[in-house]
Amino acid sequence: MPGKDKPGPAKKPRYLPSFSGGIPFVLAVYSVSRLFYLVAGALLAAYLPVGTFHGRTLDAPPGRLNIWAHWDGVWYSRIAAEGYGRVAWDGASYSQAMEGYATTASTAFFPLYPLLMRSFAGLFGGPLSLEALSLCGVLISLTALPFGFYFIYRIAEDGWGERVAKGTVLIMAFFPTAFFLNAVYTESLFLAFSAGSIWALRVRRDLLLACALAGLATATRNVGVFLLAPLAYEWLRGSAGREYGPVRGAACLALASSGLFFYAAYLWRSFGDPLLFYDAQGYWNRKPTGPSTFVVNILREAYESVASLFLPWSSASLEELLSRLNGTTDAYNFLFLIFALAMLLWGLRVLPFSLSVYALLLLIPAALFGKLETPLIGFPRYMLAAFPLFIVLAALLENRRTLDIWLISSAAFSLALCALFVSWRFTA
Repeated sequence: MPGKDKPGPAKKPRYLPSFSGGIPFVLAVYSVSRLFYLVAGALLAAYLPVGTFHGRTLDAPPGRLNIWAHWDGVWYSRIAAEGYGRVAWDGASYSQAMEGYATTASTAFFPLYPLLMRSFAGLFGGPLSLEALSLCGVLISLTALPFGFYFIYRIAEDGWGERVAKGTVLIMAFFPTAFFLNAVYTESLFLAFSAGSIWALRVRRDLLLACALAGLATATRNVGVFLLAPLAYEWLRGSAGREYGPVRGAACLALASSGLFFYAAYLWRSFGDPLLFYDAQGYWNRKPTGPSTFVVNILREAYESVASLFLPWSSASLEELLSRLNGTTDAYNFLFLIFALAMLLWGLRVLPFSLSVYALLLLIPAALFGKLETPLIGFPRYMLAAFPLFIVLAALLENRRTLDIWLISSAAFSLALCALFVSWRFTA
């Protein structure tokens, strides 16, 4: 059955796929989707009123593509410019909101992405200014994304065929939060490394390469450590790394967590706390919640979010409309959770065990590590990393007309969320 675990000896690795093996399709979807978001984002930013929470202040990267360096993008740009915990923020309102940066809140952001931003700027002889660094962040995201799409295409093609592979890439490229894939966020870079690790494991059957890519993923985001689950499972069942004995296999798995290990060692040496990246989440009042508290919180906040739509309008203005849309965050976050759970459950019929476990592990902290007032904060964006869920959806939407309806609806919803993002209104 497509998608089920296959015994290792019965399948030979394909090291060099032909040029027609997905590359033209992936590049076409990548080009069209990124042009769609870059143009739409620029137009929306030019004509929409800026959110009142921040306003345009000097501490926001003012480069030409700074519309993609909002929120976390500001943190990454500052880390690339000044390092961890050593920046004296200037400016007005936003600097006051980010006072924690002068302490250790910045350590919540893992180092590989800002390190690459700084390296790109130095490589091309550019200044280490916020303008140049925010531009480098966009370029890194745009450079990494086609690799992520290609690896996902090959994983889906290997297990479910060409039609599902194409559908998976299309669904991901125009998912409601897909505009984050060209922003100064780690989504594209993490997707390239994590999907590359699974590709090396399931398609190429190369445990060492899979673990090396996983190591880079763990230096990008802490959830990269969850790649250890499919890596260890496939190695133990003999479908990857059959030539490795216990010692070499264990060494490979240690390599998979090396990014996290070295960052923790740096934090221990610099700040005296190897888990500071976890403790720093307290700056945003993020903390783990129990299942019962979680359910109560998300239902209450989702209800209040929807109820706020029916409150009297203060004015019939575009700014009021955007504020109303922004106020529905908890409601649509809840819908994304329901969607993710449905894909996860259906995935038990479609996905191999290792991919189902990996997707589940990615969703648990995304759902259960939030804020009391916004329990699912960031969940729709974090879903992008759980690419096996998109394989499940593509398998369900194999009918061309159904897939087209989904893509049109998804892209329209994505534009609404993109409008909130580029106008400094927090979304996803």
